[in-house]
Amino acid sequence: MGSVFIGGWATAKEQYPVFAESGDFLIPFIDFSPAELSDYLTGGKILVGWSTGAHVLLKECRHLFSRYDQVVLIAPFLSFTDSFPERTLRRMISGLRKNPDIVVSSFHKNCGEDIEIPFNARQVDALVEGLEYLIASRISFEEDLSLVNLTLVHGDNDKIVRESAFESVVKLVPRAKVLRLESGHKISENEIINLIKGL
Repeated sequence: MGSVFIGGWATAKEQYPVFAESGDFLIPFIDFSPAELSDYLTGGKILVGWSTGAHVLLKECRHLFSRYDQVVLIAPFLSFTDSFPERTLRRMISGLRKNPDIVVSSFHKNCGEDIEIPFNARQVDALVEGLEYLIASRISFEEDLSLVNLTLVHGDNDKIVRESAFESVVKLVPRAKVLRLESGHKISENEIINLIKGL
């Protein structure tokens, strides 16, 4: 497929096996820190970011979008606290210190994940780092990002990134293609592949 896929918080390769096997598959805070991501992006056919991955791409790497034939941002947001208050993320951080497998499993269920995702206890520190990042991170920019190769995607039943948070991104990139799917926070791999084929 010749793709680069940037996952979200607590993403596992089992969620998107085709992308993991056919291209570069990177997970924030586990494979890279946000400031490092631009070093990985040399250009190509398809760049996909999901959730936190979409946020990091928009914040740190938007100047590189023109290097790709197509850029797809799934459930992007300018600030995660537009969807959930800081206290909720603080509770998740506290839970990760005590029962990390329960916190991660609950998160995947809220994403609409329908398979059991294996939990790696060695990733707890990276997951905490990710939540701390989401509490603090904000995106604002004034430059024209009206790229014809940019597509924004959101699920109608997304319980993680609220519609209002997604709309805040749409307003900043008025020429981007906008697709709304009958889905939860996790868009199925087949849907993403079909979406890309249709671009």
